Parts: sequence; structure tokens; C-alpha cells
Amino acid sequence: MTVEIDHLFLFIEPEGPEIEALQRSGLTETYRRSHPGQGTANVCFAFDNLYLELLWLTSEAEARSPGISRTGLWERSQWARSGACPLGVAVRGDMAAAGLPTWDYRPPYLPEGMSIPVACAGDDRTLPMVFVSPGNQQPADWPAARRGALQRSAGFGKIFVVDLGLPASAAKAPSLNALASTVPGLNFSPRPDRGHHLRLALADPAGHHAHTLDLASTTTGHWRIELIDEYLTARSWQRAWAALGLRAPDGLMKRLLDAWAEPQRRYHSTQHLHECLALLEPVLDLAEHPGEVELALWFHDAVYDPQGQGNEARSADWACEALAQAGAGAEVQQRVRALIMATCHDAESVGDDARLLVDIDLAILGADPARFAEYDAQVREEYRWVPEPVYRGKRREVLAGFLARPVIYGTQRFRERFEGRARENLRNSD
Repeated sequence: MTVEIDHLFLFIEPEGPEIEALQRSGLTETYRRSHPGQGTANVCFAFDNLYLELLWLTSEAEARSPGISRTGLWERSQWARSGACPLGVAVRGDMAAAGLPTWDYRPPYLPEGMSIPVACAGDDRTLPMVFVSPGNQQPADWPAARRGALQRSAGFGKIFVVDLGLPASAAKAPSLNALASTVPGLNFSPRPDRGHHLRLALADPAGHHAHTLDLASTTTGHWRIELIDEYLTARSWQRAWAALGLRAPDGLMKRLLDAWAEPQRRYHSTQHLHECLALLEPVLDLAEHPGEVELALWFHDAVYDPQGQGNEARSADWACEALAQAGAGAEVQQRVRALIMATCHDAESVGDDARLLVDIDLAILGADPARFAEYDAQVREEYRWVPEPVYRGKRREVLAGFLARPVIYGTQRFRERFEGRARENLRNSD
């Protein structure tokens, strides 16, 4: 029998903000359940072939009781403090095919005589909990009374690749390598930090990889959740040059994406570029010269050296060189240069296009707390060569400068959406 992923779990705080974040991404809650005697409850989001379970603790006493404690659910629920892995992988099929020894778990909520084979490797709490699901059907085949809502209404069918990002020592565990070699579409990847990451490649109903659901742990004990449109960068690139009435120089998009993916970047990365492009797309009507604003976003951090100076000027030079090569006039080049230089954030933005672009660049200040915490940690990592007391002093100075402004956002749409949250994040930042 083929071994397949049945579901994935990750621990959150009780009724945590991750539930709402998934719903804002367009996903529909399929069902909720509690687990009497185990001390947990969940909410599940089912796709055609597997489901994502957000799990939380309801009773410490039950989770730490005899018969339950070996699962490590208590330690996993306290992952932000305990260092345990908050993730689990449930499979359908015979886990013996992966050569993994198991023990029989008999939680009180299961019918008499039933048990769940759990991989003994999970006794190491730094590894995900791996077990055989009591169910043997994919969600699309569940009886109608149980099935509830799948994600077809949001345009999603199957999850066809699951990538679990783990600390390097855990990702290299022999038991996980054995499991990945047995279960199609399951990968374990080392993370550069000690965090945890879950990336789900989502197919549209026609089977094409259209989106990636990205969930990353943060230092606040919550998960940053992002739905990534896999077609966004290509769509944006084509739209920007079409609006300019020009043809992009050959190979330029790849050179830019390679630059955004350079290893010294943690915040000023392809993640930031993607977030900026996603924010621009629905507000392009605010731009006087939409093609110039979109291209300026592509280039605004194209050159980034945390230990260097003049990154914005060098990025602007690159943009102007590319525009000149494509045949753009001097006025277009000058406007794009001015837009990129506006992201220095050292003066009030002048003009609607500059205000829009700067608002997009600063939207991270008004992100959900989990994403803001991740951003704060990413910036610190980019400046890891700066001593902590010096860094914290400079960082407080920069953030206090934004907080002292009469308004952070220059456009009404961004002010209405981000101003309040940005001020809350800045006040709470240390």
C-alpha cells in the first residue's frame, strides 16, 4: 500500500490568530474537534488529498498524563519556550515501509481496541511527531456528513508538495530521510535559523501549481502566514514593461531575482519583493505612472549590502541603465530614479507615485504581529555583525522616528489599512 500524507498539524495558542489569517487568505474552515483525555482541540482546513490541522492545548494535566505524555504533545504545545518541534505528520498506509519503528498510542477518544502507530523517533522532541492516521481516506472521498467544506471555492484542489523546514540537525535525522524517501511529495529542509517552516504547494482544480501556502514560526510564539501567488512576479514584470511601452532587456528579470535572493539578505529578499508587488496590484489605480511605480519596486532594493552605503543610489543606477537600454527617455529614467531614492525614507515623499511606493515599502510596519516579529528578526540577522547594544539603540531610534511622524502613510488607503496596526507594532517593539 502506498504511504501518503493524511494531514499535518502545527501547534498554536488556543484559538490563535493563525485561524483568522488562514481565513483571510481565502481558506474555509472544514471542521473543529476536541480530543477528550488527550488535552487538545483543533480546527482543520481540508484540501482534496490532505488537511492542515491547527492544534492547541486544552488541558495540561491530560496532555502530561500517563499514556499521553510519550507523544510529547505538552512539550510541543510549549514550543516557543521548550524548543520542541511544533509540527506533526500523519500518514495513510503502513509506516513499516519506511523502516520506522513505532509504538502503539491509545488515546481515550479512540474506540476500544484501536491504536495509533507513532514513530519512536518522535521521542526526540526536536523532531516532528510522525504517526499513522486512524483514517484511510483523502478528504475528497470522505462521507458528505464529515467532509464539510474543502478549498475548491478558493480555487485550490490538492496539496502536491509539502516542505517542512527544520533546524539543520533535525532536518538531517535518518528517520526523516527514510520517511521522505517513502512518502511522495514530502521534503525536510534545513533552516538557517532554529525556526520551523511549513510550505505547501497548492494546485488549482486543474492541477497547476498556482499558489504556495507559507507558514513560518516567529519569536512571539505565533506563525506568520502568507499565501504566495506563484504567477505574480511574471505578471507584474510583463505589466510594468507593457505600461512603459517598452521591451525588457533580455535576462534582466532573472538577474534581478538572483540579486534579491543573495545570501546576505534576510528581510530585503524575494519575500519583501513579493509582498510589495502583491500590495501594489490592487491599488495600481492610485498611480499616475503605474509602469514606473511597478518597475521602481522591482529595483528599489536590487542592490543591497548591509555593510555598504548608497544601496538606493546604486539600485537607481541599475534601473536607469536598464531603462536606457530598453529605449526609455530621460524623463522616465529621472522619475524612476526619484521613486527609488524616496525609499531612503529620509524626507517627506513628494508626488502621488512616491507616496504610493513609500507606503508599500513601509506596509511591513503595519503587518500582523507575527509577520512584524519575523521582519524584526530578519533585520537583526542582516545586521548580525553589529553588537547587540549598538544595534538595539539604532533600531529604537529608527522605529521611534516613524512613530513620531504625524502620519506614517501618505495615501488614504494605506493609512486606513495600516496606520493603527503600525503604531501598535512600533509601540510594542523593544
